[in-house]
Amino acid sequence: MGTRPGGRTGLGPTFRALLAATAVSNLGDGVRLAALPLLATTFTDSPLLIAGVTAAQFLPWPVFGPVGGVIVDRADRRRLILVTQAWRAVVMVGLAAAVITDTASIWMVFVVAFTITVGEILVDPSVVAIVPTLVRPHDLDRANGRVSTVEIVTNDVIGAPAGAALFIVAPWLPFVIDGLSYFGSIMPFRRMPSLSGSDRVSRRAGGGLLTEVSEGARWLWRHPMLRPWTLAVAVFNIGAAAAFSLIVELVLDVHAGSEVAFGVTLAVAAVAGALGSSSAARLVQRYGRRSVLLTATGLEALSLVALAGAPSLTTVVVVWSFGAAFSGVLLAIGRGFVQRYCPDELLGRAAIASRTITRSAFVVGAMVGGTVATGTGIRSAYLVAGAVQAAALVPMAMALRHDADGSPKGWADDRDQ
Repeated sequence: MGTRPGGRTGLGPTFRALLAATAVSNLGDGVRLAALPLLATTFTDSPLLIAGVTAAQFLPWPVFGPVGGVIVDRADRRRLILVTQAWRAVVMVGLAAAVITDTASIWMVFVVAFTITVGEILVDPSVVAIVPTLVRPHDLDRANGRVSTVEIVTNDVIGAPAGAALFIVAPWLPFVIDGLSYFGSIMPFRRMPSLSGSDRVSRRAGGGLLTEVSEGARWLWRHPMLRPWTLAVAVFNIGAAAAFSLIVELVLDVHAGSEVAFGVTLAVAAVAGALGSSSAARLVQRYGRRSVLLTATGLEALSLVALAGAPSLTTVVVVWSFGAAFSGVLLAIGRGFVQRYCPDELLGRAAIASRTITRSAFVVGAMVGGTVATGTGIRSAYLVAGAVQAAALVPMAMALRHDADGSPKGWADDRDQ
């Protein structure tokens, strides 16, 4: 791939542009993610329907995800990002107009949540595929940690409370801000590299659409580390989605909090998540990836169980924040595994195959959480969520036995010989 910009002290100006674009886009995402469930509560008080908003946000992964991976590997990733950000902006402005004219409904919320995630399927894997072209292999943990930190800070620390506050001022305002953020990210994204040489080879030599869709999944499935790792993350995400999809109900209904309290809960947790994400590389250097990942997963599961018995809103904020810190560690370290092991020409398809499986788990988790909450209560749903996350420790331990610190892509090269 040639010499990459960046080094031990700096990751290069193009990587900084990527961080800037990520910050602007995720700021709007945070505003929307806080405002959408609040908008849903104005249409219904059903835990299942409210959890359905989370399910709708992740449903595009099993429906559209595999095809999106082929698009990412075939397309000019820079152009794909720019076009996608533009039409996502139009969708959000359209939702704002519906709220202003009083024509919005819970079903429109579902449709918008679904549509925006279709764009995420195209943008996020493109960014994942671009990062290794901007930094050296030994800088991946540091680069991914910075991307994760920026996402958490702008999405949750700033965006979430802003979204809740803006919703109180005017229910349509958060969605206008989100649309503007997509437009605002276009300028720094324009500095990203265009189609890589490996992408052109893939486009010329690739087979039909179905062949390319399955190629990344087959490669992922036969990898001794990534197969159980993907299963572990999927199980973990079922518990995470069950908890996240109901946090607005836990704050507003169970503990009689306000919309501002909901935003503050997300923001405080995001600060903890950012700290966890930014410290992940240092923790790995000191304790090793296996110990850090297993410990973070176990503690996150315990935090969800603790939320089931939280006696006050203050306790909810504190415990939710501890869980977010552990999740931040897990996210920053785990997102680099596909980058480390996957050959460049398959990176988009392998990344999308992994995300399709792990993000589809959010649909299952949200529906499980909503169903349990409807039947036995919100607190019971958090007990179930914690138990599910604890179960993820088994496949995770199996995966990490195969994690090597040597040549990141040697396994794939050896298998192909």
